[in-house]
Amino acid sequence: MEGLTDGRRHTLSADKRMKYISNLFVIVGFLVTFLISRFVGMSLGAMPYVSAFTIVCWLIGIYFGYLAFIRSKKAPAGMPASWIKVCAFVSGYSSLLLTLMVVFGYLFYPTIEKSFIAKGNAWFVMASLFVLGLAITGPDWKRIAKSPKVIGLALLVRWICLPLVAYVIAYFIFIKLIPDATTARNLAIGLVIVGVGPTGTTSNALTMIAGGDLAMSVTVTGLNTLVTPLVAPFILLLLVGSTTHMDMRAVVIDLLKIVALPVTLGSLLGWMFHRSINCIKPTLTPMAVIALGFVMMGTMSKGAATLIKQFYILPYLVVGVILFVVVGYAIGWFIPKHLGFNVSQRKAACFEIGTTNAAVTLVLALRHFGPLAVIVSILYGKIMVIVGATLIVPLLQRIKDDGGAAPPISGNTAIGERKSSV
Repeated sequence: MEGLTDGRRHTLSADKRMKYISNLFVIVGFLVTFLISRFVGMSLGAMPYVSAFTIVCWLIGIYFGYLAFIRSKKAPAGMPASWIKVCAFVSGYSSLLLTLMVVFGYLFYPTIEKSFIAKGNAWFVMASLFVLGLAITGPDWKRIAKSPKVIGLALLVRWICLPLVAYVIAYFIFIKLIPDATTARNLAIGLVIVGVGPTGTTSNALTMIAGGDLAMSVTVTGLNTLVTPLVAPFILLLLVGSTTHMDMRAVVIDLLKIVALPVTLGSLLGWMFHRSINCIKPTLTPMAVIALGFVMMGTMSKGAATLIKQFYILPYLVVGVILFVVVGYAIGWFIPKHLGFNVSQRKAACFEIGTTNAAVTLVLALRHFGPLAVIVSILYGKIMVIVGATLIVPLLQRIKDDGGAAPPISGNTAIGERKSSV
């Protein structure tokens, strides 16, 4: 028994050592390029050896992270195929991989902003939402008819409260405090765009980990994504239309094409070929992670030059985004309590109301409002996941379901088998 305990301690120690090595290579790779470029980034071809050193360091860091994941308890038991292990790693360590892709977009922004990654960001968003659609099955849509009140109230609270919260915070943090009026206005527009974006698979993963009603979460995500093109443009026009030029028709068409179409098509294909989709189910989340990573890398490259020139705005950005994230989660948890939701449904509502699909808002901001609005979405995407995963989820995990009057929306879903979010 003592030998078994020592073996476990040895394995745990080895896991930690590999994580430390992984983090070391990632940090060193970043610092070398960051310092040599004098904090402002450079093109990949400006100093080829420096660029190659950073890339190699990051690849080594990812490799050691993979080894640590395989040895840790986070790795699902019984994974005979290597490709399944790799998929599980990409899903489990999505935060690290997304961070590296964002930082890569910053460090080498002169190259990335001219590449297909920046030019094709809308296609990458469509790919990630198509994957979401594949995971939403026919029974998920049928649950809307069975529990219209709970789902409808969750949508209503989100579309009323979140845009108003974004508007109020943007006004008092950006408009009132930032001295440059143009910069303040663009940042305010960026936060309002985040407030009118749809939810994404992040809410589903956080709901699952927190022990919430996952079926409700998936259903609300799908419906919310489909109604976004019909609702978001009008709210944007109402809240920011008087401060900037906005092509209403172009925004509606973009949202229909980039958001509603891929989700609908993916859902139909997932329903028609559900057996085939089940065979490739482990690849769905990794594909969405990679697609989102390319979106964030491309948009970071577009906003890097602007951020470098106006670095003083970063504290205002951080404060505004953190406030928006915290207030959004609080609204999602407390208001449903007074609407008759049970604890499980309130957990789902917390993430469905409090999170936004940053990939969609990134592209919307880039195509219609400019790079400063893009930076808000980039920062939001990171802070929203960090606060949700490290603060909100542990708090909700301690709260047991009270078995309230509102019945839970039951059912199985492909997303329920995911290990992490994008």
